[in-house]
This record gives sequence, structure tokens and C-alpha cells, in this order.
Amino acid sequence: MEIFKQLHKKVANTINKKFSVLLSLIICILCYFTFGQLAIKNDSHLITVAILDSGINKDLDVFQGVAFEEVNLTHPGEKIKDDFNHGTPVAGIIVGEAKAKLKIYDIKLLDAQGNGSIDHLVEAITWCIDRQVDFINISFGFQTPNAELESTIEKAVEQGITIVAAAGNTYGLATDYPAKLDGVLSIGSINEKNKRSSFSAIGKIDYVFNGENVQSIHHNGQASVFTGTSFAAAYATHLFIQLKEIYKEVEPKENFNAILQQYTVTKDFWNAAEYGKGTIFIQ
Repeated sequence: MEIFKQLHKKVANTINKKFSVLLSLIICILCYFTFGQLAIKNDSHLITVAILDSGINKDLDVFQGVAFEEVNLTHPGEKIKDDFNHGTPVAGIIVGEAKAKLKIYDIKLLDAQGNGSIDHLVEAITWCIDRQVDFINISFGFQTPNAELESTIEKAVEQGITIVAAAGNTYGLATDYPAKLDGVLSIGSINEKNKRSSFSAIGKIDYVFNGENVQSIHHNGQASVFTGTSFAAAYATHLFIQLKEIYKEVEPKENFNAILQQYTVTKDFWNAAEYGKGTIFIQ
């Protein structure tokens, strides 16, 4: 009789252990589908912005809490550092207070002298197309057209990527490429008196924003001010991100452009060649 009692006890213990393992497995599965899927859902709500520039010093306090991924085209495989003091202040303006909402793709294609190649620009935009980013910020330009670049940008625009580019510091001469291309939002600069900055390009302009003495962060971490259409373009991207956050479900790009028009303001003395459609004002 005692043998049967011991056997019964062993069987019961075995069943309890198996039940515990099964219960633990069920709990793990439920946790994954509840919290894991929630995490995936939350991550999908991040607005993705590719900054094609001289790199970003991402260790600065101002970028704490920002999700980053980097691609170094000037020195593949090496950790990116901004040795031109351009990508960092551009990123500082773009990020602003929207840290938790963003994932920044830091794509370095400008060297310590601010020089880069069109081949790297095409490669960077193709990389962005493959990852279906929301925005591409290009705060530089050049005067020479390029068929491959134009074709690549056309593909990006067709996919619904919003490309923001500096019109160029050409002092009243023609707009730089790639801002000059169809589908790219070309950003000129105005001053505090709402007049075109003397250095800002004239020609194909879509919007204008303040590009003089814009506050941002130096690549060494110090607060500083910056001037140029590069920084007007960065501020434009910052505002476009705000609108994207407000209108999360807006697709395709044509609808986003319609939303931009709702927030566009202009001045009586502004003309299209210097000021484009005007500027964006969000209350």
C-alpha cells in the first residue's frame, strides 16, 4: 500500500512539473504577443529621417534619447564623427524637442572640407529608398546636373519620400542641385525682417525659412548660431516632421503637399522666384 502511495506521489509531482513548464511556456507566448507586438507597433510610429551630411556627433547630451543608425560612406566601417561642424548643427535643428518620435539615419558623405561625391549621394538616396524612410534632409548642393541623381531622386519621390534640400548660398544666382529637381522641396533663406537673405539662391524655390543666426549645437557640444540655406532647410524638415506627427496616416506624398499648403503663409512683397510658395506657420 505504501508503494502505491509513493508511486501516486511521484506521478503527481511529475504532472505538476509538466503543468508548470506548460504554464510558463503559455505565459511566455502571451507576453510576447502582448508586449512584443506592442513594442513593434510603437516602433512603427517612429518618424524616420535620413540626414545626408558630414556626420553627427551623436554622443552629445542634446541627442540623448534619439534612436540613431549610421552609415559612413567617406570611411566605411569607421565610427562617424563630424569633422566639418555641419551635420551636427543640422541634426540639432531637425531633432529639436521631437526626440522620442524620431529615428535618425546619420549618413556621412561629406569630408572634413565639406566635399563629397555625387556617387555617394546617389548611393545614400538608394539606401534610403530601400529602407522606406519618411524624410531625407540634404543641406548642401552643387551647380552641375546629373542624370543618375535625377533618376534616383525620381524613384524616391515616387515612393513617397519627402526630400528637403537647401536652395544654396549662391548670392542670388540659380538654385543648386538637388534642390532644383522636380519633387524636391527647395528651401531658401529669409531674415528676421522676412526679406530674402542676400546669400540665398533665386529660381526654383518651394519654401523659405529663417536661415540667419539660427540657434543649434556646435560639434563640440557648445550652443552656437549658424547661417545659410543649410540651416533653413534643417528648420523646414523640423516643421515638416511636426506636421507628419499631426497627420500620421497621410499617404501618399501628394496629400502631404496638400497639408503643407494649408499651413503656408506669404507676404504681399514676396515673389515665387525668391520666396516660392511662402513659409510654413504652425500655431
